[in-house]
Amino acid sequence: MFDPAGPVLGIDPGVSRCGYGAVRSESGVAVPVAYGVLRTDPDEPMPARLTLLEDALAALVAEVRPCAMAVERVLFQVNVRSAMAVGQASGLALVVAHRAGVPVRHYSPNEVKLAVAGHGGAGKPEVQRMVCHMLRLTEVPRPADVTDALALALCHLGGAGLRGAVGADTGDAVPPASPRLARAVAAALAREASR
Repeated sequence: MFDPAGPVLGIDPGVSRCGYGAVRSESGVAVPVAYGVLRTDPDEPMPARLTLLEDALAALVAEVRPCAMAVERVLFQVNVRSAMAVGQASGLALVVAHRAGVPVRHYSPNEVKLAVAGHGGAGKPEVQRMVCHMLRLTEVPRPADVTDALALALCHLGGAGLRGAVGADTGDAVPPASPRLARAVAAALAREASR
């Protein structure tokens, strides 16, 4: 199911809601391929929910045929129950990717913010605006898990280095990001690669 010419599939892991966003680069322009959220019923037993999520992720990978999967790295969560669910969903995504032969990269929230918004301290609304701008979407995808997954895919593609990251909101060609911003994104990606 791995396709070297396929899009990058971003996964914002969660058991109740697992956001996904597939983005490809066409001549340096980010183009959304598919995005949405996979849901499981909180009233179902956890083994059943995890099985359903694994099946849904496998079907998604088979349909999208990504060249890579970008998964959010969970660094810290105050809520232990949430952290466990995110870890379980992340593990399923890794298993599905491995079985399909799709390479996986992990990105921290700060790396994603740096790549998409230009600084690691960006707030969620700023990241959402930049995702919409870069993908030329007319409204923010809901729930937020979807936008986060698209941001992960954009981060893997080079984020602000893509054309469309800065400039007017028109259909015209937009100049690439500033060299300083492109260097910051490249440095963040190099740090990730060395881990």
